[in-house]
Amino acid sequence: MKKSTCLVYIILTIVTISTVIALNPVHAVNTFPMTLTVTPTSGNTPLTVSFSLNLGGTNYTNIDWSFGDGSTHVANKLTTTHIYQKSGNFTGTVDVISKKGDSQIQVFSVNVGVAPRTAPTTINNQTTAHQILNIIRANTPPIIVTTDLQSYNQGESIIIKGSVRDIENGTAITVRVFNPLKNLIAIGQFIPTSTGSFSDTIKANGPLWTQAGNYTVIAQYGKYQNDTATFRYSGGNGQIIANTVVTNSIYQINGGGQTYSVPYAIKGGTVKSMDIYADKLTLEITIAATSDGSISVDLSRSLMDAKVQSPGANPIELPDDKFIVMINGNPVQFTETKDSTVRSLSISFHASDTKIDIIGTQIVPEFGPIAALVLAIAIISIIAVSAKTGLRFMPKY
Repeated sequence: MKKSTCLVYIILTIVTISTVIALNPVHAVNTFPMTLTVTPTSGNTPLTVSFSLNLGGTNYTNIDWSFGDGSTHVANKLTTTHIYQKSGNFTGTVDVISKKGDSQIQVFSVNVGVAPRTAPTTINNQTTAHQILNIIRANTPPIIVTTDLQSYNQGESIIIKGSVRDIENGTAITVRVFNPLKNLIAIGQFIPTSTGSFSDTIKANGPLWTQAGNYTVIAQYGKYQNDTATFRYSGGNGQIIANTVVTNSIYQINGGGQTYSVPYAIKGGTVKSMDIYADKLTLEITIAATSDGSISVDLSRSLMDAKVQSPGANPIELPDDKFIVMINGNPVQFTETKDSTVRSLSISFHASDTKIDIIGTQIVPEFGPIAALVLAIAIISIIAVSAKTGLRFMPKY
C-alpha cells in the first residue's frame, strides 16, 4: 500500500471515530429541558413548601431531592412537599439523571423565619404559667441536636446533646453518626428525660473511625422530626487508643434564697467553682484545664436566662436571646440546645484557660426575698436596741 493511501486511510479513521464520539457522548450536562418551581420561597415556621419539576417529557432514571435542612432525601418524584420545622436560610438541590445518562442539578433557596408570638392571655393582669410555657415552646424547634466541639481527634470523646419539644410516651430518640462516605459508623437509642433533653457520649476510636472529613449526626424522634449536626474529624489509623476522660457531675449554687443544681460534663479539666454575680448578670465558672477540652453546662431558666429586651414587658414573656460567653475576658463561640425549662451550653476551652463567664439578661439575686426580710428585721432590731440602750457603733468624739 502506498504511503499516500495509508495517510488518507488514517485520516478517514480519525474523522470517523471523532464523529462517533460526538454523536454518542458518555456524559453531557444541561442537554434536556428542566424547570423547577418552588412555592413559597419564604415564610414562618412550620413552613410547608411545594416543589414541582418539569422535564419537558424527558425520561429519567433518578431524581434526588435534598432540602438543605438535614432531613431525609426524597427520590424519584416530579412533585413533592416538605415542611421546614426550624428557622434559617436553607439551600437545597434537585439532581436529575436521564435515561441517556445526562445529569442536571438545580439549586434553590428557602428562607424560613420564626413564627410571630401570640399575645398571651392574662388573668387579673398576670400571665399564666401555661401561657408562659406556650411562649417558650413557640420559639423552640421540635428537636435540636448538637455536639460539644466542632472538631475531634482520634481517641477523643464526642458529647452529643439535644432536646425534644413535644414528648411522646415510650418514643425513643435514635442517634446515628455517618462518616464522609455516608457510611453508618455509630448508632444509639434512648428515651429522653421528662423535660425532653437527651445526651450521649461516643468514642472516636476503632476501625470505623479512619476517614478524615466532615461527619454527620442525625437525631430522629418519631417519624417526621429530625435534626442534624456536623463535626470535623482528623482521621485515625483504626486502632483503639486511650480515651479522653469525661467527668459528669452537679455543682450546687446558692442564690435567691435557695439552692440550684447545675449539671455539667467536662473533659480536659475539672471545675473548681461556680459563682453568680447578680449585678453583672453573670455565672462565673473557674476551671483547672489540663488540655484543650470542653464543658457542657445545663442552666435552669429559673437560675438565669437570656431574653430579647423590650422596655415595660414581662421578661418571662420575651423571646429568647443569645447568651454571651467570655473566656479569660474574650468572647467565644458556643453551641446551645434548650427546652422550656433548661438551656444547655457547650463551650470549648484551651489548656491555658481558667475562667468562663456566661452572661445573660436575668439571674437570681444573691439575696432572695426571705434573706432580705431576715436582714431587714435584723437591722431594725439593732436600731431599736441601740436607741433604747444608747449603744453606739461609732466612737463619740
